[in-house]
Amino acid sequence: MYGTLAKGPRYLEMTDGYVTKLALNEDNEIIGYKFVNFGKMMDFIKAGDDANTAFEKAQGQYGRVDDAVKLVDPRKE
Repeated sequence: MYGTLAKGPRYLEMTDGYVTKLALNEDNEIIGYKFVNFGKMMDFIKAGDDANTAFEKAQGQYGRVDDAVKLVDPRKE
């Protein structure tokens, strides 16, 4: 995690895993995030799933992602 005055807080990795999207409300405040858990993803791959399927199965979300006005990539926006 980090933050700047220009862009505000940015969650890149949390204990849940690698953050793929930040969920923002109408005031551009972070209300949740989507993530992929690489440990689970690797377990799915070891069990025989292809990478795309394993990626989809290892995704999750935290917070009020469904209520978000906008989803942003924390590495680009």
